[in-house]
Amino acid sequence: MNEQDVMSLRVRLTFATSGPLAYVSVLDLGRLWERALRRAAMPLRYSQGFNPRPKMQFAAPLPTGCGSEVEWLDIWLTEPREPAVMKAALADQCPPDLRVTEITWVPEDAPPLSEQMEAVTYRVLLRDVDVAELQAACARLLEAESILRAKRGRRRDQHYDLRHLIEMLTVTPAPEPWTVAVEMRLKAQAGATGRPDEVLNALGLADAPRRCTRTGLLLKTVTEKANL
Repeated sequence: MNEQDVMSLRVRLTFATSGPLAYVSVLDLGRLWERALRRAAMPLRYSQGFNPRPKMQFAAPLPTGCGSEVEWLDIWLTEPREPAVMKAALADQCPPDLRVTEITWVPEDAPPLSEQMEAVTYRVLLRDVDVAELQAACARLLEAESILRAKRGRRRDQHYDLRHLIEMLTVTPAPEPWTVAVEMRLKAQAGATGRPDEVLNALGLADAPRRCTRTGLLLKTVTEKANL
């Protein structure tokens, strides 16, 4: 690591979530992080204006009901801090379901995380599902030229092509008490982001018991999945 990296005031936190935090909105998760960072005495850089807020950005919103093995949060500081010192301080302030796994310096002039995103990977554990039927459904979905789905929001007459957002879809064994797992790689770009619940709906599994976990984030400039 060179001197410029060491003195960078932009820091990337890699963290994992589980349990009840899977049902927390991205806004509430941001507030949770603000409290943890302040309590850990981080020298946060704040925005200007009537209601200053810490300068921070997530890589991509986590779907409600989905835990994660790897998430990224960039924060900006007013003075440098050693990653090991920051990690130790945050360990005492984060709730049990929020675990910091790595902290690294990031170049100040790097693009926003949201602009760097290329794709995300998910693992969805399912129960009470016929494996052969699921494999056949996945094959039909991947063979389809297009899968039109209604957009969320008020304009239900607008549609998007879900098939265009699915880069990988495989069926794998699952640990007890689950029956099977579906591994997905979905696009996560501005205006083109795939959601695991929409894929399950297209597979006819909207009501199947499940546990969803985001397993990786992929940037346009990075070819390998972020690993813990």
